[in-house]
Amino acid sequence: GARRGALVDWVRQQQAAAQQARADELRQVQEQAAQRAEKLWQRARPATDAHPYLVAKRVRAIGLRQLRDMLLVPARDVAGSIGTLQFIGPDGVKRFLTGGRIRGCYYAMGRPSDCLLLCEGYATAATIFAAVGQAVAVAFNCGNLLPVAQALRHKFPELRLIVCADNDAGTPGNPGLTAARAAARAVG
Repeated sequence: GARRGALVDWVRQQQAAAQQARADELRQVQEQAAQRAEKLWQRARPATDAHPYLVAKRVRAIGLRQLRDMLLVPARDVAGSIGTLQFIGPDGVKRFLTGGRIRGCYYAMGRPSDCLLLCEGYATAATIFAAVGQAVAVAFNCGNLLPVAQALRHKFPELRLIVCADNDAGTPGNPGLTAARAAARAVG
């Protein structure tokens, strides 16, 4: 009995140590990616509305930057630090900086007054911002709607949050609508 108990304790300690090592490694990878993201952001020039992706989506470059033919969209945490960058090519292909932190990070347009709108993508946000003139936060994907909604609720406890869902009706389970409803419920 005592020997088995000691073995169980030892296994738990090993698992905890391995988990801590993974967490430390992830933090280090994310910190290095954040530093790379900041350097790229500083090197980039302000984007113009003439970028092929923006022209195709019929939206403006709202605070974006451009490096060669790529649009740069910074994903920041509530403190304003860049966690990663989203790169959008002229063909609309989107990629994130390898190793960057996206969870709970967002891109903000405008300053919130009485409400803050939250949606998945840049083009959707720019369209909403132009149409209603209210502040919008870009979560980048449906899996990040809930973490961003929670981060924004914590930052703005009194503000009315409105989650603008992507209606992925053609996709089984409609992930956009499902994630939007879960995020809205979680933050009231």
